Amino acid sequence: MTTQNTDFPIPADLPEGFWNWDRIHCPHPTHQLEQELMLDTTAAGFTRSMDEMGSPFGVVSRLINNYSYLTFVPLDFKGEDPEKRAARYRQNVAELMPKVRERWEKEWLPNMLPALERATTAEFASMSDAELLTTFDQMKEEVIDRWAVHGLINYSFYAAGQFADFYKANINPENENEGYEALQGFPSIALESSRGLWRLSRLVRESDELKGLFETKKPEEIMSALQATPSAMDFLKEYEAYIEKFGWRGDSAYELYKPAWKEDPSLAFAAIQGYVAIDDSGGPDNQYNKSVTHREELLKAAREKLAGDPEKLATFNQLYSQAEAFTPISEDHNHYIDQMGDISMRYPALELGKRMTAKGLLGKPEDVFYLYTADIKAALNDGVDQTQLANDRRAERERWAKIVPPTAIGVPPPPSDDPVADLLMRFFGVPVEPSTDASVIKGIAASPGTVSGTAKVLMDLSEAGKLEPGDIMVCEMTLPPWTPLFSTAAAVVADSGGILSHCAIVAREYRIPCVVGTAVATQLLKDGMKLTVDGTRGIVRIDSR
Repeated sequence: MTTQNTDFPIPADLPEGFWNWDRIHCPHPTHQLEQELMLDTTAAGFTRSMDEMGSPFGVVSRLINNYSYLTFVPLDFKGEDPEKRAARYRQNVAELMPKVRERWEKEWLPNMLPALERATTAEFASMSDAELLTTFDQMKEEVIDRWAVHGLINYSFYAAGQFADFYKANINPENENEGYEALQGFPSIALESSRGLWRLSRLVRESDELKGLFETKKPEEIMSALQATPSAMDFLKEYEAYIEKFGWRGDSAYELYKPAWKEDPSLAFAAIQGYVAIDDSGGPDNQYNKSVTHREELLKAAREKLAGDPEKLATFNQLYSQAEAFTPISEDHNHYIDQMGDISMRYPALELGKRMTAKGLLGKPEDVFYLYTADIKAALNDGVDQTQLANDRRAERERWAKIVPPTAIGVPPPPSDDPVADLLMRFFGVPVEPSTDASVIKGIAASPGTVSGTAKVLMDLSEAGKLEPGDIMVCEMTLPPWTPLFSTAAAVVADSGGILSHCAIVAREYRIPCVVGTAVATQLLKDGMKLTVDGTRGIVRIDSR
């Protein structure tokens, strides 16, 4: 197993396989505790649900030089006949896909809400060390339970891909990804979140004092300025109500060392700053209504084209009925599983770090993320000083942060018809051949259209305030907390992702050009560059440096 990057040695004990860097969730070097609590649990949950469904494969995650990689591994059939298992798998997938929305609303979400309630209301500081460690272990098991649900939701991604493929083959649109646009325009919790931020931005625009404050202050300066402004009290009351519901999220999924919105007001304020610059016609409801209209027009035209072939029309309708839940489910599960469920693990971890620091067993509470659970227990149960271990791992992480790891390690496997392999290909994307032209960056065509504008490179949401209407947003990846920025941006260019990544889905929802999977955009593009983004062909041209 080799890689062309000689600065990125491959561990001798890495099992054979095709390992993909999970750049969408982990664009930066991953801390040890993040790997254990987020990536290992994801793999365990996915594998549990895939095994129950009858898939021949499971998922394994591995920290390689502080970057998180994943691969498929064969599952133990435990004596089950392979042909019978394959037939069971096909039947289970066929039965599940039409029921994903119903099971989410009536079974999966109601079952996980009590654990989320406990996780987000627990008084960790009042617990004894033993109680805290027990609670920590229990919460980790609940993370695995949620990722097992996510593993079943993954089959809705597969349903979306099957519909889009049928649409492309039988409607033959000019834009080969048009089938995905027919799955847009459904209400979701992401839309509800955007409406809340939009409402806050309208309150700001109604007040010259507040508007001036948001236009002149940096995001991290706004809260103290608001608290010193008597006329801001109504705004702050509404902001607190918003954060109570939507504050349990970060700007990335697995980076527990970063504060959540409920801790750091600057993250929400940066998004509100972007909204303040937009007039009333650019609100999320207007964007949503346009998306609904576009979806209905596409479906009407497609069904009219297939009307002369009843068999194909019936197949179209069947595939659509299985896939139409995809967009709202992808947003809603992300809120509860990827965001709230994951970031809730930050707080018992920090409390453990505080106690270790108070006992002189750790340099500072945040260093707990450089430890594994076994290291934490050795400290609190046996008095092992983990200060040096954390310092060494911090230095190691800082060293690897200067290296861009390979997108994949190993030899790609032959094409697989397994639904999970299919969805991961569409979600993560297939690497594109790099451009030989220094003025052109190639990627995956994610949302059609061509637009020119000024590049603004956003490495995290704290930089959202610099994005102005008409700018090209250049980023590593996006997740639901980034959604409001799509109202401001004229186009989006991302390092990672495929046709079913969050970035691609939201760009199509907002009907702005988008190119994902470029691998190098944030390295090569700088603020102020003039770009032309062709989301139909997957090309970004640097017009002026």
